[in-house]
Amino acid sequence: MPSRQQLSQREIEGVLDQYALGKVNTIDELAAGSVYSPKVVIGADRGRFLLKRRARGLDIPSVVAFSHEVILGCLERGVCVPPLVGTVSENNSIVHFGDHVYELFVFIEGQMFDRSASMIGTHARQAGALLGEVHAVLDQIRPGFEPPVEPATIDLTRMGVLDQRVDAIDADTGHRLKQILGYGEELSKANARRPSIVHGDWHPGNMIYRQGEIVAVCDFDNTRIGSRARELAQAMIHFSLKTPQAGQSAHNCDPDPDLDGLANFWRGYASYAPPACSAKVCVGLMPAVMIDEALASIGHDESSNAMLVAVARKAIWIDEHQSTLVSMLESTQ
Repeated sequence: MPSRQQLSQREIEGVLDQYALGKVNTIDELAAGSVYSPKVVIGADRGRFLLKRRARGLDIPSVVAFSHEVILGCLERGVCVPPLVGTVSENNSIVHFGDHVYELFVFIEGQMFDRSASMIGTHARQAGALLGEVHAVLDQIRPGFEPPVEPATIDLTRMGVLDQRVDAIDADTGHRLKQILGYGEELSKANARRPSIVHGDWHPGNMIYRQGEIVAVCDFDNTRIGSRARELAQAMIHFSLKTPQAGQSAHNCDPDPDLDGLANFWRGYASYAPPACSAKVCVGLMPAVMIDEALASIGHDESSNAMLVAVARKAIWIDEHQSTLVSMLESTQ
């Protein structure tokens, strides 16, 4: 894995000079989210704030401005997201310093998603319901900036990566993953709906909980026009992952999802809005989306090999148990 980038003292001081926060009392690194987007929590007279440098590729001014329009639209419609802080001079939500782009948010206190047996169902259901609410709100937003567009639900051009990873997976497994990707692409095309604004990164690390209740969703960096079916299927994967047990590795971790987390996320979404796809389509997309996401982020180190092995085992398990999972989800509605 690449090392996590950090904000220098010079950067922090240069950016904060453009805000009226009062005296800065504490600066603490927040080692969360993308390693390419460093963050610090600022404790100042006016409160606590999150200072963030945008990752390369997501720092294009029009892309940042579009995501800020979405954040403001969510706030106006009652969705709890971390509010942006404007600069002193022109109340800008984007700050340029050097050749980087920065944002400052009000810091929302809370805890992370709880995967314990007693809480995963509750937390997953709340996150599913919030995604349904956010999708409904996003349909009401009319951005002025051109949004980035996700070209396809499943990107088949990534298949070539599998041929290069013989050090991680064998040829038979690679062939099976290609079959799953192909099926997912056909399924998404056959059930395609009009692309819409999506959050783009709906996973547990972007949810904030307090006293067992979800209080906010953050990180709209990847907000774009894309497939709601993919977003739902991808979220169902993330909120049903099992925590590895002691002694487990990529080769022997549990390949099956946490059924309580999966069913409750689906139930939560369906309680707020009609799902972006049927249970059959969403479950059918899950293994392909899992593989596609892994191939998009894969590196060339041992940890990437381990991730690909674990993803392959989980994707194949879901592919082989689709009918059981579909029946379970259909019975929860």
